[in-house]
Amino acid sequence: MIRQNTQNQAPDMKEGLGDLAADLISLSELQIELLAVDSRDAVRESVYPGMLLCLGGGLIMGACPVLVFGLAWWLRDVTGLNLAVTCLIVALLALGGAGLLIYFARKGLMRSLGHFKRTRDELRSNTQWIKKILSEKQRYHQTL
Repeated sequence: MIRQNTQNQAPDMKEGLGDLAADLISLSELQIELLAVDSRDAVRESVYPGMLLCLGGGLIMGACPVLVFGLAWWLRDVTGLNLAVTCLIVALLALGGAGLLIYFARKGLMRSLGHFKRTRDELRSNTQWIKKILSEKQRYHQTL
């Protein structure tokens, strides 16, 4: 009698595990699709902020020395201050402007990376569902 119950349970357990495996594969495929869609959206939205970041970096590297010296000499002529003081004033203003460019670029990039929140939430939900299914199957088999 015990042997008969064990034989009847084995096919049910195999079918249940097969169904679970099929569900896990389907879930994985959907998760990968969602990641692809979110990646595409994030890349699409990060083009403009990336361009801003490159532009800001290029401006800092290329124009900063010329700008600092030109404005410093102009400021010296207008105010009569020492050239070193006017260079320092202009350099600080240039760094402030570069900081603003980088701030706006970072803000846009962070918004574009927000698309992955949907993928992260779905992955968390799917993982909890898998844990729930596995624990229910474990409890079911323990009661038999």
